Amino acid sequence: MSTPCDRGASSTPHLQALLGAVDELVHDASAPGRGGNFGPAFSALLGSWIEPFAAAMGKLEPTAHSQAAARAMANLARVAGECAGQAMRSFDILQSGAAGSGPGEHYAELAGRVDDSFRELASSPEFDRARRSAAAAVLDWLEHDRTAAASIVHTLESAPAPAEHCGDATPADPEPVLRDGNATLTASPGTGKAHAALLVIPGFTIGARAFDLHPRRSIARTLAQHGVESWRLDWGRADESDRSRTVADQLDRIDRAVDAVREASGGARPALAGHFHGGLLALLYCIRHPDRASALITLSTPVEFASSDDTFAAWLRASGGERLVDVLGNIPGPLVAALVAASSPMRWCGGGFFDLLSGLDSADAAVRIARFEHARRFPPAFPGETFRGLYRAFYLDDSFATDGAAIIDGHRFELARLKTPLLNVFARDDRIVPPGASSPLAERAGAAPSSNREVPGGHFDLLTARETHDALLPELAAWLIEHTPWH
Repeated sequence: MSTPCDRGASSTPHLQALLGAVDELVHDASAPGRGGNFGPAFSALLGSWIEPFAAAMGKLEPTAHSQAAARAMANLARVAGECAGQAMRSFDILQSGAAGSGPGEHYAELAGRVDDSFRELASSPEFDRARRSAAAAVLDWLEHDRTAAASIVHTLESAPAPAEHCGDATPADPEPVLRDGNATLTASPGTGKAHAALLVIPGFTIGARAFDLHPRRSIARTLAQHGVESWRLDWGRADESDRSRTVADQLDRIDRAVDAVREASGGARPALAGHFHGGLLALLYCIRHPDRASALITLSTPVEFASSDDTFAAWLRASGGERLVDVLGNIPGPLVAALVAASSPMRWCGGGFFDLLSGLDSADAAVRIARFEHARRFPPAFPGETFRGLYRAFYLDDSFATDGAAIIDGHRFELARLKTPLLNVFARDDRIVPPGASSPLAERAGAAPSSNREVPGGHFDLLTARETHDALLPELAAWLIEHTPWH
């Protein structure tokens, strides 16, 4: 399952031993002649979400608190490994000729089935106790050792650049239209035939480069070919100045970006499109400023956070929530990526990942994979107070589902007051933001039922899949041109 330019071998022998133990637990499912490389691939993915912490811990002097944290994490890995083994044994991999055949439709399907079984097992009380205990032990340790906390943050935020031999399949980004702290607003390459203007707002679970993997997998380029000129707001590399940025501050940032797009486009009132938390911020912005955006597209954007299959929300609640902010400040991007991976280990690897391997020659595939891997393993840090505001309102209180409104930073956001034309897009096999978490948006916002658009695939497929660029984006462009008058 290794890919070009993928992460190197871990430098910590303790992690290698840990992954070896997980491998043993699923060995019977991956024995030669049965599952091929399927079991090792699963256990490697399972271990990837512990790696950043384990690597950081390996550089520090052990203390009583750090050893307690290590024991709790090892116990979590043991429980997770046992769940993985049960998930593997729950299917007769021997009868699936595609199990060891590598990337492809059948492999992805089998990966999804095993992943669903794992997620069901991981919802058990024992698993929840193990992950809550691990989170509490790690936070206890870091509260007692701020030097260790700073080292952990530094290690997690030291994102490596993509390897040089991976090349660069897309031109360098143009000079930003706007610099706003560490955030930048950049314009897409236009075709001179624009009929609508769009501001794209990424979330905090994947880097903005995922929107522009390759000339044939670039959201901006595809939209431009269908008459939509777009600008992308990149959150940049968060530092101490970002820690105090609240949700209200981020909405003000979006407002300044809207002004910049209007000026750059000759006065056109832009539409907004956001993915995951970017979609949630765009939604809050349109509720607060009903006349500023011409239309709104939400991609994998949750409005219900308490469903049993929303394992990402469960991981956030189990991982300490606001206590993470108190200890770490900004939530490092690789930690967010680790929680995403832990929510759906095999689907995190599947879907668009397999799709990226096909369609062009191997050199192009290597570039796409390298960029995708870097974007999802090293997303931008989640600004501390932005995370706290969204966490309180939604992950704890589930405000839109329980009250139809959320109070954040002193502002009341009533979902039913959304007046902006809405198109809500969600993926059928999304396990990071399950369809049940996002599909209620149109109804709760008082939009027409046709505002919901379900598409095949998973969470990241909405950005990277071939079907997105061949079918979904042209449809979104047509909808935008209809709802966003140009000039």
